[in-house]
Amino acid sequence: MTSATNPAIRRYRPFTRATLLLLAGMGALLAGCQSPGRESPELARQRAEAAAEAPAVPDGQIDEQIHRLWKEKSPDLNSRVYVTVNRGEVLLTGNARDPDMRVDAVRLAWQADGVRKVMNEIKIADESSLSDSATDAWISTKLWAALLLDGSVRSNNYSIETVNQVVYIMGVARSGVELEAVLQHARELPRVRQVVNYVRH
Repeated sequence: MTSATNPAIRRYRPFTRATLLLLAGMGALLAGCQSPGRESPELARQRAEAAAEAPAVPDGQIDEQIHRLWKEKSPDLNSRVYVTVNRGEVLLTGNARDPDMRVDAVRLAWQADGVRKVMNEIKIADESSLSDSATDAWISTKLWAALLLDGSVRSNNYSIETVNQVVYIMGVARSGVELEAVLQHARELPRVRQVVNYVRH
């Protein structure tokens, strides 16, 4: 009796090569699919990075906070200094009346919620109050170099202003230990007469 006339034999006929290849391909496809509710490690990493980069406070709110803080301090600040906010990073431009106004502009900008970095490009209209601008620039440069070389300090979290050998440090510290390291770097520099701390932590 041949397989062509026996139903039982037809029922258990071995798979053809084409059928086996088709089943193997379907198995590989199903194995590559993620079950509902789960995601690949790479996708999870990308989501985490995107969340870390996203600003906690909208840029518009940061801008409003800075202008309000400036208005409370001095009406001249809003008319002489300009703010640009991009993903929590604040760019300050314009012409401050004197060094004290520039320090106030930067210090108050750091007080706004959600600020991640402050870039100070404010010029000083009247530099007659600067007794030794070359020394001030030297101090600021040395301090920045020390912070960049210190692996325990996130230098982007700080702004530095040196006026007549008085160092103003502003920003947000990740911890009290980091803040103390920053202040110590400033105190150890020669020619520094005073270190003023405006850092939040």
